[in-house]
Amino acid sequence: MFRHYALPLQTCSELIVFSRFSFFGNVGRGKDWLSSFRNEGPVLCDFSTSRSDVCELKGAVRVLPNATIVLHHPLARRQSWRMKPHARKNDRHALARVTEVTVASSHATDHSVPRCTANHTAPAVIFSVGGYAGNMFHDLTDVLVPLFITTRRFGGDVHLLVSDAQPWWLDKFWPLLRGLSRHDVVDMDRAGRGVLCYSHVIVGLEFHKEMSVDAARTAGEYSMADFALLARRSYGLTRDTAIRLHGRPRLLLISRKSTRAFTNVGAIARTATALGFDVVIGEPAQHGDLPSFARVVNSCDVLVGVHGAGLANLVFLPAGAVVVQVVPLGGLDAMAAEDFGAPARDAGLRYVHYRIAVAESTLARRYPLDHRVLRDPAAVRREGWMALRAAYLVGQNVTLDVRRFGVALRRAMELLR
Repeated sequence: MFRHYALPLQTCSELIVFSRFSFFGNVGRGKDWLSSFRNEGPVLCDFSTSRSDVCELKGAVRVLPNATIVLHHPLARRQSWRMKPHARKNDRHALARVTEVTVASSHATDHSVPRCTANHTAPAVIFSVGGYAGNMFHDLTDVLVPLFITTRRFGGDVHLLVSDAQPWWLDKFWPLLRGLSRHDVVDMDRAGRGVLCYSHVIVGLEFHKEMSVDAARTAGEYSMADFALLARRSYGLTRDTAIRLHGRPRLLLISRKSTRAFTNVGAIARTATALGFDVVIGEPAQHGDLPSFARVVNSCDVLVGVHGAGLANLVFLPAGAVVVQVVPLGGLDAMAAEDFGAPARDAGLRYVHYRIAVAESTLARRYPLDHRVLRDPAAVRREGWMALRAAYLVGQNVTLDVRRFGVALRRAMELLR
């Protein structure tokens, strides 16, 4: 049973909008469903999910320079609505950095519709890079994986129309964008691009779950493992399978310089070396050389890091590799498992979840042992995201008990067998 929602639109008086499963007529006015329209109708929208709004337009669609998309169709009335094409729609901080687009429908007899500057036979997908661009986890979760889900059916013959993308972001992910589309990316913020015309346009990106693909929703046609393969191919990575212990496995230790950093990297590296690993220490840079770092990740069999964006580089690991996530204090296990544990497994990797003890947190040296931050993280979490972030995500580093952590490293070694 699917639920349908009236649209929170400012300019919608008699808009015809179709949900993914039913059709709206005169949305917001309580009129009857318009059963005479079918799924192949000119507008098909899904506003029902908590993460993204998606509208699919078919007909004579014009993309104007002022972030307006106009559908010119015999079945369309002259209506309009607004949406932000980004897969974090209920996050006001993220959406503050996302350009709003106006989608309008116009009847075929309306001669005020602008003429086309360029006509394209391939479909187009319109999306925003805004939000938390530059954070690898959010780049993948909010943009790139949803873009993969949305464009997969077109087999590369699709135009990517992007807004709010800095040049460094486009350079960083150009290989992956090229892997999704064989056409040049269209920067919607660039002046002078004219009126682009298509017969099929999707506004917004389909979202499944945190940094992953729900294979059940694709009827088994593709999965997160396919996205990981695409990522490896796009960046020219050669290792598709992890080592099977005919040599010393290679371990990458993600070192962070600020919050949630390891304070005893040297001791961790020595312990891992003693257990049979060749250890590499690295830190991905926000605007750094992603192809080079991707090659380092792909050369490794085990990735170790504290919960954070650096673990998102797991998409470059060879299949069968192991991700060891160090979860800091704060009752963050469920979030950590959702953000990186499930995506790792979905991508064909093995996963080790290491929850630190209180003594391994630098917070144990800042607060007395009976302080609520140490004693009752659930109470802090009940105060909301900002309280949790300030207490555990920004103000905490990790000093691993290498003897205790050795158990996790031995488990990683076992998983490679």
